[in-house]
Amino acid sequence: MTGPNTTFYAGDTYTAAQANNFGRGLMASAVGATATTTTFTTEAIMLTYTFTQATGRNYLLQYFEPSLTCTASGTVTARITTGVAGTPYNSSTSPLAILISNTASVTVVYTAASNATITIYATLAASTGTATATRSGTRFPQLYAVDIGNL
Repeated sequence: MTGPNTTFYAGDTYTAAQANNFGRGLMASAVGATATTTTFTTEAIMLTYTFTQATGRNYLLQYFEPSLTCTASGTVTARITTGVAGTPYNSSTSPLAILISNTASVTVVYTAASNATITIYATLAASTGTATATRSGTRFPQLYAVDIGNL
C-alpha cells in the first residue's frame, strides 16, 4: 500500500491501523443559540465543552463570537484554554471600537497527550472599558472540537 491512507490500489490490504488514522469528526459542539448579552472587563468564560480525547489524535479546536462592542476603544483577546487563567491552546486579538460591532475567533490544532476527558474553555477579555457579547438566534457563539485524525 502506498502513502498513509491517501491512495489505495486494487489488491492492497486495508488495515484497522490505517482506518484509525482517519478523522472521526465532530467531538464537541457548544453553541449558544438563545438571545443573551454578556458583559465583561476581565477574562470571562463564554462557552465550555467536555469531551473524551484519545492519545495521539489531532483535534481542531475553534471558537467564534459573532458580535462584540465596547465602552472604550481597545482590543478583545479570545482564547481557547484549560480554564480562566489556564494554559491557552491558542489566542487571538481583535480590535474593539465604541458602538461598532466586531467578531472574535481563534483556532488551533491540538494533539492529545493522553486518553482523558478534557474540558475546553472559550474566554474573552477586554483590554479597556466594558465589552459586551451580544447573541441571538441568528448570531450565536460557537465552540467546536473536531477530530481530524493522525498526521
